[in-house]
Amino acid sequence: MPDLRAQIRARALSEGFDVVRFAKAEAPPNAAEALASFIGKRRHGTMEWMERNADRRADPQTLWPDAKTVIVLGMNYGPRNGTFDHGIPKDRAAISVYAQNDDYHDIVKSKLKKLAGWIAQDFQEDVKVFVDTAPVMEKPLAQQAGAGWQGKHTNLVSRLYGSWLFLGSVFTTLALSPDEGEVDHCGGCRRCLDACPTDAFPAPYQIDARRCISYLTIEHKDHIPLEFREKMGNRIYGCDDCLAVCPWNKF
Repeated sequence: MPDLRAQIRARALSEGFDVVRFAKAEAPPNAAEALASFIGKRRHGTMEWMERNADRRADPQTLWPDAKTVIVLGMNYGPRNGTFDHGIPKDRAAISVYAQNDDYHDIVKSKLKKLAGWIAQDFQEDVKVFVDTAPVMEKPLAQQAGAGWQGKHTNLVSRLYGSWLFLGSVFTTLALSPDEGEVDHCGGCRRCLDACPTDAFPAPYQIDARRCISYLTIEHKDHIPLEFREKMGNRIYGCDDCLAVCPWNKF
């Protein structure tokens, strides 16, 4: 019998993805509890859509009961030389690295659709694609698939690509054996926690979006509270401080 996983991985790599991993379409361990705690403490701010879809977000089976496998895809958007200048420019507005080019949703979704279309045609199975546009807990699923682990800054950290990964997924009725999940490799490091200019991390592995510059400049639609304005500096769209200092982004 042909190795279907190898075929899919090769096809995904040819489409431009850098990470291709497989997980069962099951709820990641502790994901529902972590989400409930996050929402219960109102740390999601004005992102009310997280409340409305909390049950569907926590479990792929609730989102699509027929799904058997989640194919987790990652696309590297890190600096070419593997390093990132943590310094914020003083003479112009600062924009997060991920937003400095074309909308990644469009780029990743286009490639996901090509991959999913090929799977549907060649394997005669149903597929659905997601890229930050539906109630999918992409980071816990990525950890379950072995693509990386959620660091103390709550972002995914990959051994090879650090935190510079756009994530997307293909849900399918095709049953494939899962990859082994990844474990935490943050150790005693707390550079990301200490680097945050607005103290958005109440504890390791927890974030309060209401204090996060990325949330305040992208998701938050009201006036930015006075207490954060000076600390934000000239950041007008997003923030990369917690990523820039991570040792896993230095390789």
